[in-house]
Amino acid sequence: KRQLKRHLVAWGPALAWVVALFVLSELRSVPELLRPVAALNDKVLHALLYSALGLALAWGRARSSPPPPHYLLLLAGYLYGALDEWHQSFVPGRTPEFGDWVADVVGVTLGYAAGLLLFRWRRDRAHPPSAPTSSPSPSSARFE
Repeated sequence: KRQLKRHLVAWGPALAWVVALFVLSELRSVPELLRPVAALNDKVLHALLYSALGLALAWGRARSSPPPPHYLLLLAGYLYGALDEWHQSFVPGRTPEFGDWVADVVGVTLGYAAGLLLFRWRRDRAHPPSAPTSSPSPSSARFE
């Protein structure tokens, strides 16, 4: 039971975001809230949405012991982006595009890297390295 809770805390955000991406892909048009970004550039919207997935994958890795390899998590994000594009071929009004998948890959990569840096910074800030203890070196001990 405790281990299930730990896994949900670690991987729940990534799973929830995958569900959100799936629901967004089911829509025939871009939701009102996202239209300003989509109007600016469709690829930017893809990169932003998938950077959140990359961040969620980094979150899961930071809370797993032992942590999965980086390449597996990145590959999972990239493959989900490809699956999402394929899924859009079945949704009326949507079309899969290779460029969208490239933007997804860029987003996953940037979000994942930002997450790793953020979580490492937070860990180091919470647990700063201890100052080295000063012990006399053998050469200086002779002169005392």
